[in-house]
Amino acid sequence: MARLGVLLCSAAVLLVLWAAPASGESVPFDADIGLDPGHSYIDVGAVGGGLREFEVNLDTALRVKGLLEARRYSVNLSRSDNGPVSAMNHPDPTERIRIEQEARIAAVGRVRCYVSINFNGLGNPRLSGTETYYNPDNFGEQSYRLAEALQRNMVSVLWEAGYQAVDRGVKSDLLAGKPYGHFFSLRGPQPSATVEGLFLTNPSDADALWQDEIRQAIAEGYSRGISDFLAGETTAGPAERSEGEPNSL
Repeated sequence: MARLGVLLCSAAVLLVLWAAPASGESVPFDADIGLDPGHSYIDVGAVGGGLREFEVNLDTALRVKGLLEARRYSVNLSRSDNGPVSAMNHPDPTERIRIEQEARIAAVGRVRCYVSINFNGLGNPRLSGTETYYNPDNFGEQSYRLAEALQRNMVSVLWEAGYQAVDRGVKSDLLAGKPYGHFFSLRGPQPSATVEGLFLTNPSDADALWQDEIRQAIAEGYSRGISDFLAGETTAGPAERSEGEPNSL
């Protein structure tokens, strides 16, 4: 019996070694894109024009997911309902944000890029337009290219749809002045960007977001931007899979 136990143990070790990827071998992605609809019913986000950011974010993410899947990319969402991903009960507000954002990054798994979907809100109702943030210290060049593709396409499709959104440009997330420095959402193990689509606190932007064609245009901007970025990556094709296999999870 002891000899049998040793043989079984050896067989199990060999099986693990056989299944493990060889040194330097790439690990398959869980999906091409991780989409994060920012906020939840607990941390509502911006409010204005009868709109609540966490709801607009999720609506946008679902539209973007459909468009990207039509392009044969696979997409994982950090959340699919209006609840948070973590318990959101830490007494320190900064820690609460960090834990939630880390949970969202973990929720999408290993992806080729991560995009957080948001809409702006500030005390000055005259501020309007679209801006995109990236973390220059985390996949800096790739993250910038992702942010630039998103910003360029977002503004372009909004103008195509008849809404002349102000182009507020691509910015380092450090310019947002957060006391904790880089956005927690932009510290994950992949190129990432955060888009602030329009200002809920600006009457014109908020009115535009009540129009289905404008929301769909924003979703198309995300889809085009992400597609442009992935097309420029050296990794060939949508997420690693057998040749001819549909890109779906």
